[in-house]
Amino acid sequence: MCLLMKNQWSWLCTDNIQKTIRLLFGTLIDSWLNVSVANLTCTQYWVIYLRVLQETVWLGGSLPAQPRPAHSHQQEEDTKQQSLHCLMKLLPDLLSEMLGSDKYRLSWQTALESLQNPYINRHLVYCIWDLFLKFLVPETSEENFQKTLLQSLSKNAEKLPP
Repeated sequence: MCLLMKNQWSWLCTDNIQKTIRLLFGTLIDSWLNVSVANLTCTQYWVIYLRVLQETVWLGGSLPAQPRPAHSHQQEEDTKQQSLHCLMKLLPDLLSEMLGSDKYRLSWQTALESLQNPYINRHLVYCIWDLFLKFLVPETSEENFQKTLLQSLSKNAEKLPP
């Protein structure tokens, strides 16, 4: 946030001002983030996320016989604009007013454009699945669990017919 405001409101980027803001609003921001993250990651929302994912991947419970038709350029642009609009509403208006609407929009556009890169998307998906697995099966990060799993997999592979 400091980098975005550096040119416009450089006095906000000083250490003393940042410490004061953290002192005054740190608890409020932390509690807002905690509640928001707790709401987004509650069981009810995970059920919705998984249903939407299932419906997106397997329409009607079965794989499609043919690939979906490609979106037109206009549909892609409309979707990008809708995504940008949703992202801009994600954070409080105070941040938008502090940065200025043009810089705020530009920062979200840059974030959206970076997500158009397939390598970044692939890495993001892998990271999310890694976090999801660590959340569901916390033992996966333990070395003993990994060794036992690898040994079990290698024993099962030896039992398979060639």
